[in-house]
Amino acid sequence: MAIILQDAATLPHLSFFGDASSRDAAFMVAGGFAVAGNRISEIEDYIANLRDDAGIRSEFHWSAYRGGAKRDAYEKLVKYGFDLVNKRQAALHVIIAPFKGYDHKAVEGENKDTSVNRMYYQLFLHRLARFYGNRRAIHVRLDAGNDCADICSMRNQLCADAYKKYSTKPNCVRSIEPVNSKHVGIVQLADVVLGAIAAKQNNIQHTSPKGALADFVLQASGRHSWGVNTPANARFLTVWHHVTAGRR
Repeated sequence: MAIILQDAATLPHLSFFGDASSRDAAFMVAGGFAVAGNRISEIEDYIANLRDDAGIRSEFHWSAYRGGAKRDAYEKLVKYGFDLVNKRQAALHVIIAPFKGYDHKAVEGENKDTSVNRMYYQLFLHRLARFYGNRRAIHVRLDAGNDCADICSMRNQLCADAYKKYSTKPNCVRSIEPVNSKHVGIVQLADVVLGAIAAKQNNIQHTSPKGALADFVLQASGRHSWGVNTPANARFLTVWHHVTAGRR
């Protein structure tokens, strides 16, 4: 017990700010940005300044994007996010699931929200816990909604699975909590990037400026497509197409 308490006091913190997009489309995309605890304030301040300079009174939001006078601010937000990734000051982890092929109601009481929660669990186990669970105290913050209600109550199971599978520190994920995206700039950043990824992966032909923003996000990422997995040794930008046999 003494060792666990010492770890809790001394391990540096890492927070993951996540969201999910397009649960009603062929492909659902979930993911977010992992940020060291000592960088959160500066990143939040930068995003807040972008909003203020553009006169955005609420938040950056993929569904609200209409281009026009806000185009420059959204593009600056995207460039900033990938600049953090390229400088290894943040990591972007993404999971893409073929929701059109899932039977979301195979079990009574389950639905698409249940499936999103399952994908969050897989991402947290096989990316967050695997990559950071032996050297960081992990905190997860997700855009509030029914699609994260289950995972927010599954921390103990997640930690136990991570300990068994990846020999992480005990209790490696310290918290999983929903947040209001209006108050968390990094969740807004995740929302915009994931919305753009989902648009490209679902081959949505936008007649609005969203199409141009989706192209901009792909270009800023340095990738040619979101349609393939990143290499097994990737750490700061990971894309995982989740495919399993049977119902899931």
